[in-house]
Amino acid sequence: MGELKAINTDAYNWLIAIPTKNWCKHAFNTYCRCDVLINNLSESFNSTILLARDKTIITMMEWIRTYIMKRFATLREKAITYPGVVMPRPRKRLDKEIEKSGNWIPTWAGAEKFEVTHGFTMDKFVVDLSNNSCSCYSWDLIGIPCRHAIAAISYKVQNPEDYVHVYYKKPAYVTCYAPEIVPINGQQMWPTSENTPLLLPPIYKTPPGRPKKLRRRETDEPVSHTKLCKKNSIMKCNSCKEFGHNVRSCRRKKVHN
Repeated sequence: MGELKAINTDAYNWLIAIPTKNWCKHAFNTYCRCDVLINNLSESFNSTILLARDKTIITMMEWIRTYIMKRFATLREKAITYPGVVMPRPRKRLDKEIEKSGNWIPTWAGAEKFEVTHGFTMDKFVVDLSNNSCSCYSWDLIGIPCRHAIAAISYKVQNPEDYVHVYYKKPAYVTCYAPEIVPINGQQMWPTSENTPLLLPPIYKTPPGRPKKLRRRETDEPVSHTKLCKKNSIMKCNSCKEFGHNVRSCRRKKVHN
């Protein structure tokens, strides 16, 4: 925070006014077992429903319901037939920590406590296997043993999978996707209301230009790095061959017309 304050005082004041539990990992609640700081989950879902967003409300909701119904059924079947204990994504993260645990040397302090030291940098962390805790706070926050904890677990000749939180194991996933989204009949079989007058849809007029599919970006949001931007580029008119405008806004063309 001191470095941020030295670079930009306004950014420091804006950030320090927000509770640290909302943006700093050391203050995160360990109940959720998640260290995600960005909103990629919601953005991924938002990009998935692009086909349905320009529909009417009922059509859009039906599209989303059908999509979630199919997705739950697919993930439910995958979870039931999965042969392992720890699910694939958490297993991949656990394997990475196992690979990086080779440089850490555990020293037994008694009971389930260890002092783990790096072989080159001599950095040290305290691991308590009885509380599934490490002073680096990664194991506490995520629920997957960190490299320091895995070094201590290997010292006791135990399986790191046994120390993975239940959220990442097969029974939790099966329970999560167990409820079924009930299929429903089409609109032709829906009951009609007798007390509500028949409301016709408003007259729709197609607006000029290409329809907008992307969401509106914030003013301070970074632009995409995969697409060319026309910002700060100089336009050239194809009619009068002058710079600073295009054919649409060309005054000479309007005068001649």
